[in-house]
Amino acid sequence: MTTNKAASSGKKYIFAAAGGGGKSTLAMLMTSTAIFKKLEIDIFDVEPANPTLRRYFKTMPPENALEDDRPEAVVPFLENRVFASNRPAFVDLGANMEGHVLRWINDRGAAVAEDIRFIVPVSKRDGITAAGRIALNCGAASVLLVHNEAGGLDAEAAIADPAFARLAEEVVHFARLPQLGTTMADVHRTSTPPHLMLAGKNRFEAQGALTMIRAVEETFSDHPDFRPW
Repeated sequence: MTTNKAASSGKKYIFAAAGGGGKSTLAMLMTSTAIFKKLEIDIFDVEPANPTLRRYFKTMPPENALEDDRPEAVVPFLENRVFASNRPAFVDLGANMEGHVLRWINDRGAAVAEDIRFIVPVSKRDGITAAGRIALNCGAASVLLVHNEAGGLDAEAAIADPAFARLAEEVVHFARLPQLGTTMADVHRTSTPPHLMLAGKNRFEAQGALTMIRAVEETFSDHPDFRPW
């Protein structure tokens, strides 16, 4: 799937986290924001069990979604699809699949590691382990930790954990995604991304969608290396 104008070239923005951390939602929101900005970027859904991006973006080429849930299918998909071109791309990685990518980076993917930007939302304590695994084994790739406030008290407990504080110091890059209001429930219920809601007839939904896009922009405003705009 592409939009209209060139994004930052070459980078692959990989959303990876423990299940329930909000990575697929964040991948969808960033894709929608990029489309709103008329950027040209590819999207890949590497989550056979729950293909969120494919559900939200109906024009996404079917070959950009991994349907084979065998672990050995991940690396060929990365090499033959995701990294087959130098175009920038969003990649929604299945929960707990980051191990396959990290091993690949440290084996035969080192040549492209500098183009990889891991975006790792954390909304509960058990997400710290996955985030740490990514941060400590990503080679020359870069990592952005995102405090996902949608987790409520669980998210607050996570960032208060000493393990998270140590990890944040090591990773350096840290952002905060605020709770996104009632329109988020409409987005999930209808599988309609914010940029399409903006074009709808419900002016309240449209305003809520614009608020979400602005929140995503603000979340990444201090992290230009982790956004394509």
